[in-house]
Formats: sequence, structure tokens, C-alpha cells
Amino acid sequence: MTLDDFKHVLDTYGSSRNSWPQEIQDDCAKLLTEDAQARALLQSQHRLDAALDSLTVPDFRDLEAHVMNQPLPPRDRALVDRLVEWLLPDSTSLSELWRPAMAACVPLVFGIVLGNYFSFGVVDETNGFENWDDELLMISFADVDQGQLEL
Repeated sequence: MTLDDFKHVLDTYGSSRNSWPQEIQDDCAKLLTEDAQARALLQSQHRLDAALDSLTVPDFRDLEAHVMNQPLPPRDRALVDRLVEWLLPDSTSLSELWRPAMAACVPLVFGIVLGNYFSFGVVDETNGFENWDDELLMISFADVDQGQLEL
């Protein structure tokens, strides 16, 4: 057993030889008889264990009740939960009815924009005028008398 292994045993199991694993007790005893540093480490660990054993734990009366009754920090809600709460508010006041109405108009606006942007294979193949301005211009060039306009 090396000195580092012995340090690990002391850190893990403490200075009491009875708490060390059975299979390494003989190796530790052999190292203690041969190495002065190992004996110094064991004495240091004895002092540390004695100091730790002398400490008393303060009495925390009502600690459990205090911990259990304290308010929890606010949670970050998921995006879906916030969206549903925004769309369907708890109160039924008229000032909050614009949210569901606006949400209902989103598909309508999306459909109008999409319909105006794409033709979807529908092609207007009329041989008429492009717009009414051209139609009115052509009518103004025609020689029409008052008799033809009456029905």
C-alpha cells in the first residue's frame, strides 16, 4: 500500500481502524509500522475526527415548519401555457375580449394574404380590358348620340 492509498483510506473511512475495510486493514497496519509519515497522517486524522465529534449541532426548532411553509419562487411557465392564458383570460371583462377576437382574425388575414400572393392555378384568360379605366377611355372615344343612350 502506498502513502496516497492510505490517505484515501483515511479520507474515506476515518481514523478508526474498525471502520476500515477488512481486506486492507493488514496492509494499513504494515504501512503504519514502516512509515513515519503514515503515522503522522493517522495522528492528524485522529485530531480532526475528535474536533468534528466535539461539535454540536444547534437546535433548529420549527425548522421543518418554516421550510415547508415558505412560498415557492415563481415558476417559468411553458410558452403554450402562456399562450392559452393570453387567448382565454380568466376574467370575462369586455376589455379582454379583443384577444380571442384577434386570434380568430389571424387565419382570415393569413388566407387573404395567401390568396392575393398566389394564383393557385386559376388564370383569368379573358380578352377584355385590363381594368375599367381602359374601358371608360374606349367609351369616351366612341361617337354616341343621345338616342342610343336611352333604353
